[in-house]
Amino acid sequence: MDALVEQVVKKEKNVKYYLNIFLIILAAVGIPALLVFFGLVTGPQYLLMVAFFALLFCIYGAWFFISSLKVDYEYACLSSTMRVDRVIAKRRRKPVVKFDIKTVTDFFPYSDEEMNKHKIRKVYNAGAKEFSEDNYVAVFRNDARGLCALVFTPNEEILNAMAPFFSAEMKKKLFFSKKS
Repeated sequence: MDALVEQVVKKEKNVKYYLNIFLIILAAVGIPALLVFFGLVTGPQYLLMVAFFALLFCIYGAWFFISSLKVDYEYACLSSTMRVDRVIAKRRRKPVVKFDIKTVTDFFPYSDEEMNKHKIRKVYNAGAKEFSEDNYVAVFRNDARGLCALVFTPNEEILNAMAPFFSAEMKKKLFFSKKS
């Protein structure tokens, strides 16, 4: 019987996250403010009513877009299949990648030097932080895209669930070539 091992990783907030929140709030306040300004300058009083409804719509839109910035990644390892999904605001689930662990050609902790050694055509970033030392990279072959890489932040359970399906060379490299 195959065991299902799952892990949920929250994407950490960075400068880009806070900049997006600032721009969303600026737009949510700016659009009704412009309508009020044009309503007072040009004279039509109906623009003030339009501005009120635009404010209500912008408050809902700001809440929706700000909550959509919260992203989690779910890793699932069932038998020899690894599946990664992006969960957006706990409302929507989008598949990122699904591959057979037996097709993994290299597995290593994230570093720019190691990434540059491979001719990777597609990189799937599903880690808690971008460019972090806590991330691991699984390089695998995809029939449609060629050589792909998954950058992710697995825990020990996911690593242990993946280990039996690595090739003999990978196991030798990962577990027996550690220098003391």
